[in-house]
Amino acid sequence: MKDMGVTLQQWIDFLDIDQEIIDTLRDFFPILAPRIDRVSHAFYRRVLNSPEAIKLFADEDSANRALAHQKRHWLEYVFAGRFDRDYVEAALRMGKTHQQRGVDLRLFSGAYAVVLSEVNAIVMENVPDPQRQKRVLRAVNFAVFLDLGFVASVYYDAYTDDLASMAKDLTVSLARAGEYRDADTGEHIHRMAKMCAAVARRLGKDLRWVEQLEAASPLHDVGKIGIPDAILLKPGKLTEEEMSVMRRHSEIGTDIIPDNDHEILQMARRIALTHHERWDGTGYPAGLRGEEIPLEGRIAAVCDVYDALRSQRPYKRPWSHEEAVEYLKQSRGTQFDPAVVDAFLAALPEIEDIWRRYGEMPSPSSRGAS
Repeated sequence: MKDMGVTLQQWIDFLDIDQEIIDTLRDFFPILAPRIDRVSHAFYRRVLNSPEAIKLFADEDSANRALAHQKRHWLEYVFAGRFDRDYVEAALRMGKTHQQRGVDLRLFSGAYAVVLSEVNAIVMENVPDPQRQKRVLRAVNFAVFLDLGFVASVYYDAYTDDLASMAKDLTVSLARAGEYRDADTGEHIHRMAKMCAAVARRLGKDLRWVEQLEAASPLHDVGKIGIPDAILLKPGKLTEEEMSVMRRHSEIGTDIIPDNDHEILQMARRIALTHHERWDGTGYPAGLRGEEIPLEGRIAAVCDVYDALRSQRPYKRPWSHEEAVEYLKQSRGTQFDPAVVDAFLAALPEIEDIWRRYGEMPSPSSRGAS
């Protein structure tokens, strides 16, 4: 339940919905309840005020069911002043139903304006005391805006989920383009993403950070797109001059990944630039030491080296899981952050499962972590 990252209590506090407003709604309820059909029919006349929306409720039964559900929602929760967890779940269900049916948010939110208009008219017609009118109108307005906020959040969440999914697809596509250049396999980026996420969880990072790392880490070697084939695909050991060119892929990666404010892209740039830095300061391209290296870069460094050791290369046989783990242990505190190595070791059951699911025999022409 995301509700735009805002809790029910935050909504209530923001709208100043206090006990007086709830009591006022409940006091007005016996007047409104017998007249709720007037409100609900006006609401759906507005919702169905376009050819597209009419198609969504092609048969009378579906329209009547939607009408009944909306009416029950208002009677059981909104105008009854019942704002609890059940209410939030019901409001999100109502929003999801209309969003999935393709009801345009502008139509849906406009229909809430009709609800306010109809209920306000009922207040004016049936509450003669001006002071009570004022209290009831205020309570009704706040309740309707609260409900609209939760319903609209479903559309917002669906929109941001689509953007996140599209961004992830684009990230994976770009990462695969980098791997296509050096003839490596697509499974490597899946292993990297999953292993990095597993290590981050063991380090106690929150879910949002873990998800960002999982989305960003596949771009760690995208800079290989800019390395000449004669070096990238060379079957033997690189000369010192060739190694110097090869090391440029870290900086090339930061040039390729857009310098956008989006957190995932910023993290991807940091990973591309720093995943070959070393804990003892002897890495590249900047010779960063210790915690000068961003945590995401330190995590990617361990996972990338482990994956490269396990993979076959023209200049080496694939190492066993045990051999690769022993290398990480020996490099703890020199090449790698000790805390990250410890987290990796703690996640070994998950790491091995990732390799069972995504393991493969890479092409002999692949060049891994360098």
